[in-house]
Amino acid sequence: MDRSFFDEAVTASGGLTPDRGTFWVRRVELPEDKGTYILVVSVAQMKKLEIGRLGTFDIIPGFYAYVGSACGAGGIRARVGHHLESRAVPHWHIDYLLGCAVPVQVWFAISDRKLEQDWAELLEQAPFFRMPIPRFGSSDYRRSRTTHLFYAKRLPSFRWFEQQIKDGFEAAVRPQRLVLVSGHE
Repeated sequence: MDRSFFDEAVTASGGLTPDRGTFWVRRVELPEDKGTYILVVSVAQMKKLEIGRLGTFDIIPGFYAYVGSACGAGGIRARVGHHLESRAVPHWHIDYLLGCAVPVQVWFAISDRKLEQDWAELLEQAPFFRMPIPRFGSSDYRRSRTTHLFYAKRLPSFRWFEQQIKDGFEAAVRPQRLVLVSGHE
């Protein structure tokens, strides 16, 4: 692989799954703009996982889609880059899950409007997703039992998601996909 084409290496070892190696993220594919993203990860085997104050949960094999927003400095690139790096101490709920999961895709859209809750509601209504952990990634919504983590047995379809966004959101919201692990297109 010609690494001169890549601007930044994101190491995904250490506190995460040791066999994940290094992800090379192209600067052009992950913008520094504000936006909303879905990090799709794969879990290969069952694991009991303690997730901060949320508690301990059984994580079963399959795919998990985590909905997040990136409104701070560095935008989508900085936030997703954080998730792909190893961390000694997890910061967000997704950081705990990444201790036993491999990131395979990132779906994102540039927008000044925070779409995180809308996208979570969209995935909640999809027949092939279920909500494995209440309040995961959404504990800042104090009274809600909603979640920003969704489980699917099979790799969720980006084409389906893209069509849902086209049908239900303003034209300026155009989802894009970055495949992190080949074979997970």
